[in-house]
Amino acid sequence: MARKIVLTSGKGGVGKSTICLSLGKQLAQNRAKVVMLDVDVGLNNLDIVAGIESDVLYDIVDVLEHRVRLNQALVQDKECLDLFYLPSCHTYNVGRVKPDDLKNIVLELEDFDYILLDCPAGIDFGFHKAVFCAGEALIVTTPHITAVRDADKVATLLCHYNLDGVGLVVNRLDEYLVSRHKMLCADDIASALKLPLLGQIPESRDINSIASISGKINTRDVKFNSAIQSLANNVFLGHYTCQNLAQQRGKHYV
Repeated sequence: MARKIVLTSGKGGVGKSTICLSLGKQLAQNRAKVVMLDVDVGLNNLDIVAGIESDVLYDIVDVLEHRVRLNQALVQDKECLDLFYLPSCHTYNVGRVKPDDLKNIVLELEDFDYILLDCPAGIDFGFHKAVFCAGEALIVTTPHITAVRDADKVATLLCHYNLDGVGLVVNRLDEYLVSRHKMLCADDIASALKLPLLGQIPESRDINSIASISGKINTRDVKFNSAIQSLANNVFLGHYTCQNLAQQRGKHYV
């Protein structure tokens, strides 16, 4: 049975799609069969960061409206043969992808080991639709107060879903600033949010440069790749909240 993991953030621009892609590639390199779904209808960019936009012939709406079969819409990664993508629709019409329809597609992908859902930023209908299909969640934040506050709101909303686990990924950490107490450290953020810390991802100039020029994320940054490997290991081992999330975060959040 596939593990269905939604990656969410609350705030946009925290690198959620980058983490989703990097995690998916690492899991595939670890010999797991992985499929990634871009659930951000109309504002999707997973195909760009994956470098597959020119290979996309069909999208999730084509599948839902029965123009093609699901396997025809899947795009295989050029480097990781165990990694596949289901692209989102470029036309902004959220109503064309309903929660039950999306969940039926996810159920058709049970042959995969992991189904990663790249959730839209924010906490509106798109967020709830993605979480509705998931069994686990990763909240991605940066060490900035606004991003942490939005991550807290997301964690509060996740209390109302019957998820098997919820974990935290802190992205874009600057070791220099953290060491001089000019940036929040990942452990302090996890403690404040009362969430298990699954990943600490360092700031990468290489990724920033590549993303600015081509959009495609593919880096040889040793520290970044090592942090992603550690995140993948923690996900594989299931280092999530073991007890009920609402109990973990206290009555204040229920």
